[in-house]
Amino acid sequence: MRIVEISGPIEDGMWSYGEPYPTPKITQIPPPNWLDYPVYSQTITLAVQSATYLETAAHMDQSRMTIDQLPLERCYRVDALTLWIPRQADERINADDLAQALVQTGETLQPGDALLIGTGWDKHWHQPDYVTHPPYFSAGAIDWVLDHQVSLLGGDTPRYDSPNDPQNFFPKFFQQDILLLAPLINLDQVQKPRGKLIALPLKIKDACASPVRALWLEE
Repeated sequence: MRIVEISGPIEDGMWSYGEPYPTPKITQIPPPNWLDYPVYSQTITLAVQSATYLETAAHMDQSRMTIDQLPLERCYRVDALTLWIPRQADERINADDLAQALVQTGETLQPGDALLIGTGWDKHWHQPDYVTHPPYFSAGAIDWVLDHQVSLLGGDTPRYDSPNDPQNFFPKFFQQDILLLAPLINLDQVQKPRGKLIALPLKIKDACASPVRALWLEE
């Protein structure tokens, strides 16, 4: 089995989505004085949508399933398909792009599959335009995804809509029983379009999302 790490690192002072989302901060804890030997630890301050995270519809509706209620079968060894659609800053992904990329794989997108979209934007992870000018999905592309009844949509862009061209599709997106996984890295290392996805969140009670360690498995 081949394993590809597709989650990005949590780092002190890394990118965030701006106010009111805090910039992640990692602080060293001094060794406690009640031990005869030194030990070391850290505190972290971050939003649940930091680095690579998994998000439920509770992001928009607090009555919906929260991340601690998520059944494990929805985030462990999920049947998944990856599509590669190269994009640059502020470039849109349309429904036709998804359809053509799917044809190129020779695969069929089944209801319940996780769908991961690679654009190459993860190479900007440490650059100032990462959050401000990413590739994004059109409303038509999201309709295409929802029509195919996928269980999860993942991508290597930090924003599925655009701050410069709002698409306003998230209310419709979260009306369906679908999860959001973003932003991913290393999808250019995927060698087979079909594989298994592992994206295990922290069990944070009543939270809408959680950072995850996400893995792509090829057999």
